[in-house]
Amino acid sequence: GPALWRGEEAKGMSAGGTKQGTSQGVSGESESIADKYFVCTECLVEGSVQSFVDLFYLTHAVDAQDADEDSSASFATYETLQFLKARLTEAEVANRQAQHSSVFASYMDVAHHYQGQHDYKTSIYFLTKALDVARLAEDREREADANQMLGLAHERMGNLRTAIEFHETHREIVTTAGVELPAESGRHLIGAYKALAEELQRQGDYASAIGYFERSLKAAQTLGDFAGEGLAYQQLGNAHQLQRDFAKAAECFKKFLEICQETDDKIAEGSACSSLASAYEAVGDRASSIKYLEAFYEVALTTGELTAQREACGRLGVIFNTAGDYTSSVHYFSKSFEISRSLGDQKAVDVARVNLGVARGCAKKEQYLKIVNGSMDALLGWKNRRTPFDDPPR
Repeated sequence: GPALWRGEEAKGMSAGGTKQGTSQGVSGESESIADKYFVCTECLVEGSVQSFVDLFYLTHAVDAQDADEDSSASFATYETLQFLKARLTEAEVANRQAQHSSVFASYMDVAHHYQGQHDYKTSIYFLTKALDVARLAEDREREADANQMLGLAHERMGNLRTAIEFHETHREIVTTAGVELPAESGRHLIGAYKALAEELQRQGDYASAIGYFERSLKAAQTLGDFAGEGLAYQQLGNAHQLQRDFAKAAECFKKFLEICQETDDKIAEGSACSSLASAYEAVGDRASSIKYLEAFYEVALTTGELTAQREACGRLGVIFNTAGDYTSSVHYFSKSFEISRSLGDQKAVDVARVNLGVARGCAKKEQYLKIVNGSMDALLGWKNRRTPFDDPPR
């Protein structure tokens, strides 16, 4: 208990109240409890009541999830306790003297410490206190900083809507001051929009997802982020496709393709062509689908992506086979088969072999039916010796 601690631990303290005679950061629950008691009571001795309250909460609060973990992990080192005490008492003293910038800096230091520990809940507590101080002082620059940090902390906790509110407030403060939004800050906001849109899309709320993808697009355009703009168009196209609005999907994919070509991003260009082909195929525009699949194949040849080449050839084989152009179908299925063999993908080889066989069979079907109906000798020659239909025995 406290009485016992005062009797034994006081031997290791100097007249000034500093701890001596014990190794710094010694592990173990009893040592950690003694450290906590010593540092907390120091706050009271110095007259820093609010610091005592905050430090007591920080050193004694244990989340439900922490109860299942190794208890030693929840005890801070003596150095950490002294760091927290120093910053909290600095904040309290500065607050009495209305030195708002010092109060803000101390709270931000503590918040950064807990972010480094991935304790975002505690970090948010001190960031909120820092934000309140900045608002009280009408310090818009520091208010913007606190909003940005709160946005990032909530984002890491998965509180995406709250994160967006803080990011948007940060943007509003910065732009109202006539300052250009830093690129990194803009990308944080774009990332939060994108993350929430993807979450809504997974939940099947496509309409709301599209709304946040559109906000992501607008933010990227404002920032001048070409890559972000292209990605937003791609994701918007995918979302419209899930809603079966293929016309809007194609519009978005075309914008995505234009940006890829302007930035000379060949990998993304191939993806855009593939997406456009899917959108046009869905509405029955076979000619446009073939056009973009052929472009997809050409881009894949340029980049040397064998998997993309195989995909393009396989899809072209299916489309031409459906259209009754069996010669073209056999041509592309043959390519798909050879690429699958070169990749050593046995499952893909088996699929390609079946597709190629079906296409070749379809290509010979008309001649076969003519022989069946008109030439018994040719039919027997094919059955016995597999004599080609185009060179029947005489």
